[in-house]
Amino acid sequence: MTGRKKGEVWIYKREKRSEGHKDKPQQSYRIIVHRENCSGCGICELACSLYHEKQCSLSLSRIRVLKDFLRLEFEPVVCIQCEWPSCYFECTAGAIGIDQESGARYIDPDTCTGCGRCEKVCPLMPEKEVLFHKAVTEKRRVYFKCDLCRGREEGPLCVEMCTRNALELIGK
Repeated sequence: MTGRKKGEVWIYKREKRSEGHKDKPQQSYRIIVHRENCSGCGICELACSLYHEKQCSLSLSRIRVLKDFLRLEFEPVVCIQCEWPSCYFECTAGAIGIDQESGARYIDPDTCTGCGRCEKVCPLMPEKEVLFHKAVTEKRRVYFKCDLCRGREEGPLCVEMCTRNALELIGK
């Protein structure tokens, strides 16, 4: 894939690749946001970090709520599980996989090298931060993003915990 910058948006086109190219992945479930319903409470952020990291920490959440308290406007921001995920195609370490059941794009922390190529090609970044990194050792960091609570039978915990129905899981 090659990209050219047009304003603040990266545009990608598919190129022919030799062996090792990846075909178009299966579609994914995804979370859609109903901004008008969000109260900015942050329960989705805390539930996410508790489920994935076993601690309540906004910096470890895979969903973030942008908060403008002056206007009382709140916007949950989460990975949109792109139909053509540039992060998946750009990852040379093979750390980004696609869940067979949900189609969710996820990052394997054991394989991630922390190079940041996924972050650089994400069409939402930097305006809407959906890829994050954390230190796992003093010299090693790994990236993480929403994986739709991969493996959780009930689906994403943030959707379940949102009392205002600001988040909705929609099908493939």
